[in-house]
Amino acid sequence: MKTILLATDFSENATLAAHFAAQLANDQKATLVLVHAYQAWPDNPAKTGDFPLSVNATRDISETELQKLAHELTKKHGAYIPIRFVALEGSAREVIQRETVIEEADLLIMSTVGTAPQSAQVLGSLATDMITQIAVPLLLIPPGRTYEGIKNVVLGIDLASPPNAFALSTVLDFTKAFGCALDVLCISNKLDDPNTQDQAEHIRHLLDQQHYSLTIEAQEGDIYNTLLTYAHTSKADLIMMLPQTRNWLDSLFTEGETKHLARLTDIPVLAVV
Repeated sequence: MKTILLATDFSENATLAAHFAAQLANDQKATLVLVHAYQAWPDNPAKTGDFPLSVNATRDISETELQKLAHELTKKHGAYIPIRFVALEGSAREVIQRETVIEEADLLIMSTVGTAPQSAQVLGSLATDMITQIAVPLLLIPPGRTYEGIKNVVLGIDLASPPNAFALSTVLDFTKAFGCALDVLCISNKLDDPNTQDQAEHIRHLLDQQHYSLTIEAQEGDIYNTLLTYAHTSKADLIMMLPQTRNWLDSLFTEGETKHLARLTDIPVLAVV
């Protein structure tokens, strides 16, 4: 892992996620890039002047805040973490998407909530929306979560839509980078169906180069409840999910399991795409 990108809106939860990212970058010997998107208002030809809400003033404020955050992270977690920062005008979604490509990021980290934690848990947030709109693995940090290393990882797999070999290969890359134990939880609402065991065997075959444990559990209510209960019992430091591609109509009316989990979990979630 060479480059970790941390998107921040300077909220308290985003700053906690930045500390998490800095410690992870330190463990991985990776460069940390701090990214903030700003939008000047009002949008008129005079906005390039020096008045308080101009583009220039907004950019300067953003860069000052990023510099302060970088200094705070360096002071607390060590001067040997390479940290860069960039402030760009535009919508947060577009800026983050673009910067992950430009920086060739191996991992994007965001807090699950920003300045409105209550509404984020009910409606979701930019971070949870980004799960299906980003081309790199996305690590979502819930409020108040601090970094304590990543030793135990639970990978949740819905056997109704099992992952492909490429997705599992990416999972293996991360588990090797983290040096963690991998506990694969296969969830099915049809334990008696012969296809369930066939799908589990297929996953075992795809993971044959990795040390892991595999458990098949009946789905009890939402997949979210089954997976989170299992992760707490296993004392997992991280939950990995493999978001499934969904068409735009499904996305309008239903919420994916990964987004549902990320909204409500108190354990960091890594969405592997």
